[in-house]
Amino acid sequence: MMADDPSRAKFLALALPLLPKQHRMAMAMTGNRSRADDLVQDTYLRALKYFRSYQGEDFAAWMAAIMRNLHRDQIHTTLPMDDDDDLSALPDPAPSPEQMILHADRNRHLHDLIAALPEGLREVLVMREFGDLSYAQIAQVLSLPVGTVMSRLSRAREYLRKAWLNIDDESLI
Repeated sequence: MMADDPSRAKFLALALPLLPKQHRMAMAMTGNRSRADDLVQDTYLRALKYFRSYQGEDFAAWMAAIMRNLHRDQIHTTLPMDDDDDLSALPDPAPSPEQMILHADRNRHLHDLIAALPEGLREVLVMREFGDLSYAQIAQVLSLPVGTVMSRLSRAREYLRKAWLNIDDESLI
């Protein structure tokens, strides 16, 4: 695309407001700040490259589909990073070191629980809770009926609730 190309301006107008949501979704998918940054960058580069093929449908869903596909392609070639790069290592404004450790431990547990979900449940949960996509948008991205999206999201939330309560019970022992 040329610098004065009107489609570039349209792309920027549509894509830039989505950047925070895209980054949250990438963090949830990867659990790692560096990989999330790379995934967002790759998503925006791919979207810009193929923007001419965009049909005018829901842009947020189109971008989420690109991110999902890139993540799926990259997941098999990415080596695990150290725990220091994990989602749980993000800085927390907690007032005391004890609270910071507790918060990081809970984030790590939650990340592990989300990662343990079956892929179909995990994708729906990440797109809804971290990508802030509607049921209809998720259904569009995953080529599923809206009812299936709702069912999977409900099952994912219920699994997380039960698993979280089990972790809390074990930590009291």
